[in-house]
Amino acid sequence: MNRKFARNVQLTGAILLVWAFLQDVLLTLSTMTFVRDEQGKWQVLLQAEKIAPIWSLLALLFVLLGLLVFIGGYAIKTRITKPQKAGRSRLTLRDLSLSFGWVGLMFYGGVFLYYFAVADLIPDWFRTSPGASALGGVSMQVAAMLVIPLYFRKSSHEVGLQRPVISWKMIGYVLMFFIFVYAMSLATTTLSEWVGIDTNSYREKNISQELNDAKALGMLMAMLPLLATAVIAPIGEELLFRGVLQSVLTARWGVYTGVFGSALAFSLIHADPVLFLPIFLMGVLFSVLYRITGSLWAPIWLHAVNNFIASLNDLL
Repeated sequence: MNRKFARNVQLTGAILLVWAFLQDVLLTLSTMTFVRDEQGKWQVLLQAEKIAPIWSLLALLFVLLGLLVFIGGYAIKTRITKPQKAGRSRLTLRDLSLSFGWVGLMFYGGVFLYYFAVADLIPDWFRTSPGASALGGVSMQVAAMLVIPLYFRKSSHEVGLQRPVISWKMIGYVLMFFIFVYAMSLATTTLSEWVGIDTNSYREKNISQELNDAKALGMLMAMLPLLATAVIAPIGEELLFRGVLQSVLTARWGVYTGVFGSALAFSLIHADPVLFLPIFLMGVLFSVLYRITGSLWAPIWLHAVNNFIASLNDLL
């Protein structure tokens, strides 16, 4: 049994874990129904009861199988002497899959650990609070924050993790691109109003509800949803979509594929048809900013500022 076989086993597990997450997104999209409200605007409603039990069972099967195969492949690989390959680039499709696989392992492993071992140890008042719900909603991003810097620790510059974390030049770029984001938001909102689409999507309503429910429990509790949306989500998502996905796609197929491919994935993964175009355009701006500066910190700061202002707008 050679190391190549072990790598392929682990890669298969990674693909299964990625597919399990994508299947969850597809199932969410399949439950959506377009209806007109009292003002005649189109809204998207979620109908979770439309998901047949067999699909939920298949999703769980992919998760369990992916975890077992991924861990098994890694266990086999660690028993085989590792050949030395100094200076190898990590911007390959294999490393894209494996890094995402490790994120999936941390995410799904954390979910199982929480429900089967940790949940009962957490006081009910906190476990059922909107703050805890908001933190749970960014658990995938937390996994990315733990995994991506570690996986690319010997080639962090390849995914934009280099110093300085912030500079005056970066601040200038972030402010300039924030103006673009704001202008784009106004334009897409106006367009949506013109065609009769309610841009206050189910996802935005849930985020706003969590923020205000947490605020009702005190400002300290309100800080948790703010932490989730304005800090954890931007860092985790930029690591995944710009740091890894855009960098690998650019290295493999060029700048345009990297920019638009990562923006498309970024928009699709949010599973929000109403805001698909705004999120896609925002993803393009994040990708262009990363490309211009060469630093992942620039889109992280822009993403964080955008989410922070949107969250404050909900709270105030």
